[in-house]
Amino acid sequence: MALRLQKPAREHKQAWEQLMREFQQAGEKYFYSKTYRQFLRRSRAHEKGKRLPQEPHVPTTIYFLMRDGSPKIIGYTDIRHQLNDFLLNDLGGHVGYVIAPSERRKGYAVQQLRLALEICREMGINPVLIPCLKENVASAKVIRKNGGVLEDERMSAEGKVFQRYWITLLP
Repeated sequence: MALRLQKPAREHKQAWEQLMREFQQAGEKYFYSKTYRQFLRRSRAHEKGKRLPQEPHVPTTIYFLMRDGSPKIIGYTDIRHQLNDFLLNDLGGHVGYVIAPSERRKGYAVQQLRLALEICREMGINPVLIPCLKENVASAKVIRKNGGVLEDERMSAEGKVFQRYWITLLP
């Protein structure tokens, strides 16, 4: 089955709720909305650059990774439309992504990032900055498989080491 990135829509409510339960059961927290309706409103506003939290937030578009013909959300990615000084020089980047715990280690993240990079190209984002925790070896492999080149490593305020990768998109 083919994979696609799709912007959140009303019909994804049950799949989103299932994804949130799965993250919660795994002890992970993503999306800070209590209801899908709040999440949908917030994500649509953020895409337009409205109702953004304080710096360093910038306009961002969220996409769900889905299989054609299936209502299940496999994961999600967010794409920042641009980077401000904080995101560029500290620990931010253009693309973030996560796969549902039950769908990990199946190769979906590589495909998800490849699809996100196609959207970056369409948006005129090039090169693309993608950071990951140094301890997240799987994420670093995903980034490198998509052409990521390590620029450097930086320390977060919490004392965690982040790696910063750049991917130059070919025309």
